[in-house]
Amino acid sequence: MKKNLFILTLLATTIIFATACSPTANPAEAAPAHQAETAAADHPGPPVAVAPVEVGSISLLLNYSGNLQAQKEVHLVPKVAGEITQLLVQPGDTVKKGDAIAMIDDEVYALQLKQAQSVLDEAQLNLQKMQEGARPEEIAAARSALAITSAALTDAESIDDNERTAAALNLANARSALQLAQAEYDKIAWAGQVSQTPQALKLEQATNAYEASLAAYNLQTNPGEAQLAPLEGQLVQAQLNLALAEEPFRPVDFEIVRAKIGQAKTAVELAQLQLGYTVIKAPLDGVVAELYVDEGDMVGNSTPVGLVLSSEIEVKLNIEESRLAQIETGQAVSLRVAAYPGVEFPATVTNVAPHADSNTHTFSVTVTPLDKEGQLRHGMFADTTVLAAEKDNTRLVPVSAVVFVNDQTVVYAVTADGTVEQRVVVTGLSNRNQVEILSGVKAGETVVTNGQANLLDGIKIDVVPEL
Repeated sequence: MKKNLFILTLLATTIIFATACSPTANPAEAAPAHQAETAAADHPGPPVAVAPVEVGSISLLLNYSGNLQAQKEVHLVPKVAGEITQLLVQPGDTVKKGDAIAMIDDEVYALQLKQAQSVLDEAQLNLQKMQEGARPEEIAAARSALAITSAALTDAESIDDNERTAAALNLANARSALQLAQAEYDKIAWAGQVSQTPQALKLEQATNAYEASLAAYNLQTNPGEAQLAPLEGQLVQAQLNLALAEEPFRPVDFEIVRAKIGQAKTAVELAQLQLGYTVIKAPLDGVVAELYVDEGDMVGNSTPVGLVLSSEIEVKLNIEESRLAQIETGQAVSLRVAAYPGVEFPATVTNVAPHADSNTHTFSVTVTPLDKEGQLRHGMFADTTVLAAEKDNTRLVPVSAVVFVNDQTVVYAVTADGTVEQRVVVTGLSNRNQVEILSGVKAGETVVTNGQANLLDGIKIDVVPEL
């Protein structure tokens, strides 16, 4: 027990002595701090990748997809009814505007045209007849009749002395004959039943002759209204007949005939149209997509016969409202389809809808490709790239150089002493690879492109080729 206690006392004394006599007691306490400073000076900062701020060109490209479709789709509907007598094309055939596609039986329509033409010809002949007027012989006959009637009336109105004397003599002779016949009749009148005797018959004849002579005498010596009126009426009628012969038609008669000619012409034009409609023609340049009928089928003016698609192809893109200001007509577009891998078809924005779709709140933009070879087809799925904007001679950095810190857009610029400065920047156009810098850094400066997560403003960095 005493031996162990001695040993412990000896060890404690030795340790205390060694500690008290060591000349490096205080420097030994400072050694770890000095070593840390040396290590900090020799150890590099966080590893980062960097790139220079370049000056160049940048384009804003917007990518959208859609289905190619014909600019126009026209269903062929005949304008007249009838039987399909011939189909002149097959689905897939290329047609030009006006090419015949199908024929409808035209027999009835041809007859209708012939009938309408006959009515027109008749109306035109009537007009020609009216313009030529009456024949010369008709006018001559009318003038002769007027002259005869006028002469008769003149004779009735004016009697000379010879005519009056002759009329008086005839009247006197008739009176004498009547008196003689009366005397002979009186001789037998007492016998009764004498009405059939020669004396009675002579008396009757003498009486009639006297009355006629008296009327003629009165007419020739003093004609009255009753005698002149018929002759005057005949004169008026003869004058009218001559006027009608010389000018048989009034202006209104010509207008009526011309109106009938106009109606007849319209009927001919309508018949010609209907006959022409028996040939069903392509309404535009394009391709026959479908035919719905066969030869022998009956069709009406509401029966679809086929479908023709225009040669011009377009694609409708749905553009979000936030991008609308970057889209305008005339912009260049690149178009790609799976049928032609690696082929870029040039295209152009040809229309921007003036209003948004009420459901999707997107704007329809029409893109028309330039396809001289006719390789694009209705229904193909197309990927498009719209060149929304481009700028030359501007400052550019890689997309990865721009980061967001505390809701600010920043880059880390590398200084000459190997540290970084956090710079707030204003960006412009951007694409998949680069971003335009409007302010915040200068051309030729170097910015960090990878490793920003470990950076602080003013920290020293270790530039490595890549991370």
